Amino acid sequence: MSPLPLIVSILSSPWADAVISYDEGIGPAPGYTQSSAAIGEPSRFTGEGIWPGVVSPFNAPWLADEIVSIGSGGHLVLSFDEPVQDDPHNPYGIDLIVFGNTGFIDNAWPSAIISGVFSDDNGTIEVSTDGKQWVAITTQFADNLWPTCGYSDSLPYDAVEGQTPTDFTMPIDPRLTIDDVINIDHETLMMYYRTSGGGTGIDLAETGLAEISYVRISTPQDSKLTPEIDAIADVEAQIPGDVNVNGVVDVSDLLILISTWGPLPISGPLADFNGDWTIDVSDLLVVIGNWS
Repeated sequence: MSPLPLIVSILSSPWADAVISYDEGIGPAPGYTQSSAAIGEPSRFTGEGIWPGVVSPFNAPWLADEIVSIGSGGHLVLSFDEPVQDDPHNPYGIDLIVFGNTGFIDNAWPSAIISGVFSDDNGTIEVSTDGKQWVAITTQFADNLWPTCGYSDSLPYDAVEGQTPTDFTMPIDPRLTIDDVINIDHETLMMYYRTSGGGTGIDLAETGLAEISYVRISTPQDSKLTPEIDAIADVEAQIPGDVNVNGVVDVSDLLILISTWGPLPISGPLADFNGDWTIDVSDLLVVIGNWS
């Protein structure tokens, strides 16, 4: 029998639906031990009533009801009502996105020039089909790159909500590294993010599991870091041939694909349907074969 959830959501969604268990461990961030903070959609706006601002790569969520802290030796187990599939049709093959509270250090505040990362507090990620047998993710930590971005049309320190929400089920190109973004400004960074809301992307293929329903985030007994978790999202599959991800495959997708012909640049259009990072005739045939 699977463990009973402590908190259950009624409506199906792409976010984690229930807290199965939480042990705050030793030395979590004081006041940040509300496990339900990790349920539901990641935060888009933070600091209401105190110091309001959009959640951006330079302004991480920081209210006590937005993130939950995991101290040394602690853990957080979340579950999904609908299993998360290992789906090669997902953008970049990414299946799961973990949102923490990392942020970029502004080297020239308020100009938003990236000079480093703050609050990248790691956290081991494990996944399970039944909540009993666990498989570790060895390629990523939980509270790591990439910082959350709530709105694609907001400046990094705006005190009012933006008009264009990002897509929290869209991963960032896994080829992007911190070296690619050091010393760039917010506007250039948003070109890398495109429509994504950031987060740590995980490809379940490394686990050998076809699907999972449970995620466990933990820290070692001797850890000096305390990861904070905001949310976990199930990535939405991309329709084969749908380059601009608008739900149909038509001439717009064809034109984008042709304009991107050759090696796919980092964060280029989602026109690579066989995962070889090159736009060629095989991808063209996918568009033609799935014409709406």
